[in-house]
Amino acid sequence: MFSIIKRLIINLKSIIWPLVAMLVYFIGRSLENHSRLVEQFYSTTINKWVRQGISWLSGFVTFSISEILILLHVLAIPVIIVVMIKKFNKGELLIVTKKLLSYVSVMYILFMLLWGFNYSRQSITEVMNLEVKESSTEELYNLSKALILKANDLRGQVNEDSEGVMTIEGGYESVFERSDEGYKEVTDEYRVLSGSYGKPKPIMLSRPMLYTQIVGIYIPYTAEPNVNVATPDLQIPTNTLHEMAHQRGFAYEGEANYIAYLTATAHKDSDFRYSGTMFALKYTLNALLRDDYELGFELISLLSEDVKRDLTYINGFWVKYEGKASEVADTVNDTYLKGNGQEEGTKSYGQVVDLLLAHYRKYGEV
Repeated sequence: MFSIIKRLIINLKSIIWPLVAMLVYFIGRSLENHSRLVEQFYSTTINKWVRQGISWLSGFVTFSISEILILLHVLAIPVIIVVMIKKFNKGELLIVTKKLLSYVSVMYILFMLLWGFNYSRQSITEVMNLEVKESSTEELYNLSKALILKANDLRGQVNEDSEGVMTIEGGYESVFERSDEGYKEVTDEYRVLSGSYGKPKPIMLSRPMLYTQIVGIYIPYTAEPNVNVATPDLQIPTNTLHEMAHQRGFAYEGEANYIAYLTATAHKDSDFRYSGTMFALKYTLNALLRDDYELGFELISLLSEDVKRDLTYINGFWVKYEGKASEVADTVNDTYLKGNGQEEGTKSYGQVVDLLLAHYRKYGEV
């Protein structure tokens, strides 16, 4: 009798974490219908304190802890495969599988508790009072034109290198040092973006990561905004602000993109404002070209020669890094997004256009 009970306890221990993970998963799904509660009792309170605390702790070191954790897990994959083969030959594969499943379950539970429930918080349209609706081609045209005129004006206020391409004095270090100023500029109106967090960190393997076309990483275990600093200078400010939006509990890519635009264009420095404006223009002009090519092409003629030179440089830069690695990375990212409620996967990046149009309707300017 006691041996049976003992065996049951042992078996229960081996599946306890997967069971808890399943419970957490179903809790997360049920919370999707209670976004106001998540916003009030998780995203803007308990989870905000947790995010700030972890960010403060990880901020004691200047290197990216997240990057090291990711590398260790990648390096562990072949080791795990070898161990599983050996255990299979010994008839002990089930034991290793249970341990591995428990580890994955614990990591999932931590992910959800530390950040993941933010997928169920109120949408940015609710917390920022933005009206997203079906927009006309004329509205998209007007927004794109306004962004072009602003980009042309801001381009004359930024530095450029010997080849006439926009550059940032001080490089990414300068961007990281000033990035929080953009958030401070908007917190009076949007308290949801307030808070004291650790600074962004450079990805050590930024250049190899270019082949995946990944420009930033955020994982909740360290609450660090990690930025690929090998990208063109023009893109670093908005990429940084995007990862900082995740750090502030905004999980969806389209929302993080909009926040990056909002905080970049609110910044007191021209290089941030130019980066944010060009970031938005990329989305709206591409959308217009798909909707009405002739209208979009008409607007391209309004771009200043300096802006065109920046765009030509960026396009040429990224062409060098297209390939199989970027396809695999996109597939992985697409699967992750869909698994967390972003049904359109990486296509949801296009949602930023709707948010930009809502912003333009609300404020009447870019």
